[in-house]
Amino acid sequence: MKVNLKLIVWFLWLVNLSSMTLGQVTLIKELIISGKSKDKSNDKGFLEDGTPANQLGGPSGMVWTGKGMNYLWLSDRGPKNGETSHTPRFHIVNFDYTKSPDFKFKIQKTVKLKRADGVLLTGNSKAFDQSKPKNSLRLDPEGITLWNNKIVISEEYGPNIRVFADTGRALADWSIPEPFQVASPSADESEEMAKNKSGRQPNAGFEGVTTDGHGGILTILQRPLLQDGGLDSAGKKVGTNVRMLNLCGLDCKPRELVYTLDDKANGVSEICYIEESKFLAIERDGKEGKFKKIMLFDTEGASDVSNIERLPSTGLPQGVVPVRKKVLIDLLNPKLGLAGKNFPEKIEGLATGPDTEQGQKTLLVASDNDFEANKPIYLWLFSISSDEMLFRNSP
Repeated sequence: MKVNLKLIVWFLWLVNLSSMTLGQVTLIKELIISGKSKDKSNDKGFLEDGTPANQLGGPSGMVWTGKGMNYLWLSDRGPKNGETSHTPRFHIVNFDYTKSPDFKFKIQKTVKLKRADGVLLTGNSKAFDQSKPKNSLRLDPEGITLWNNKIVISEEYGPNIRVFADTGRALADWSIPEPFQVASPSADESEEMAKNKSGRQPNAGFEGVTTDGHGGILTILQRPLLQDGGLDSAGKKVGTNVRMLNLCGLDCKPRELVYTLDDKANGVSEICYIEESKFLAIERDGKEGKFKKIMLFDTEGASDVSNIERLPSTGLPQGVVPVRKKVLIDLLNPKLGLAGKNFPEKIEGLATGPDTEQGQKTLLVASDNDFEANKPIYLWLFSISSDEMLFRNSP
C-alpha cells in the first residue's frame, strides 16, 4: 500500500501543534501578510491615489481549487471605494501548512478580469453605461466560486453574477431578477440613494457566492434590499431580512430565500458551501472588535419568497420560514485569543479546504485590508469537527 507521507506529516503536525480550541473548533494557525505585498501582475506605476498598481489587496473572496493547498483569492474594486482605475483580478495562491509549523503563503499567478471582448474591467465607480448596462466596464467583485469548471464571481455594482474563463475573460452573465437592480445607478452613493427606492443598497450588492451542492449556485446580498425595509427615511440601517438567490442555471427562475441578521448593524461578507443543504456565512458589523461571527446555516425547509414583493424591516410574514442558523465560530471569543485592538474590521474571506485524516474540515478565514499598505491581511486556519455541523433540537 502506498503511504502518503505528506498527509501523515500534516496530520501529526495538526495533532501536536499548540493551538486554541473552542468546543470542537480548533484554531490551528494565524498568518499575517504584509499590506505592502505585491501580486504577480507585473503592473508598473501607481494608481491615482498613489497605491502601487501591483499591490495585493483583499481577499474579498476565496475558494479552494480542490488541488493540493491551492486557492483562488479575489481582490475587490481597489482602494478608495471605487475612485481609482484599478483592474479587478483574482490570484492563484498556495497556503502551505503541511510541511512544518510554518504557515507559508505564496502567490502563484495573477489574472486580470476582462469583458467578453477582451477589454479590461475597472473598479472605477464612474465606468458604467446607463443606456447599455451590459457594456459597463465597472466591476466590484466580492465573491468567487468554481462551477462547471468555470469561475463565477459575484459583484456589487449591478449586482451581477458573471462567469469567467480561467484566463479572466467574461463568458456569460446569470439572469438576475429586476427587483435586485437599481433603476438609476450613480457613481455617488448619496445621489444613488436619493434616486432609488428599490434594489440593492449602495455598496451592498452580492457579497458572496458559492456552489449549492446540487448543480447551481447560491448568492447573498450584503444587506436587505431597499424595498425590504433596509433603510429608514433618514438612511439609517434598520433592516434584518437579507435575500439570497439560489440560481439553478443561467436563465432558469431562481428561488429567493431569507437570511435574518442578528442585528440591524450587521451585514453578510461571504458564504461557502459545506454539505447537503448546509452553508457557512460571515456575519459582521462595520466596527473593529464588536460582532465578527462565522455562522452555520441550513436552507432545508426555508421558504421561497420570490413572489413576495416587499419584506418588513424586522420579522417575517406569517408562514415565511428563513434559513436556520447558529454560531459556529465567534472570532472575538476570548478563548481564541484573537480579540484586541489590532483585530481587523473587515472579515471577508471564507473557504473550506482539504479534510484532515480524522475527517475534520479545514476552514480558512481572512480579513480584507482594502489595499491599505499600513494594514496587514490576517488569515486564520481552523479545523472543525463534523459534530459542529449539526443543528441541535432540529424540528
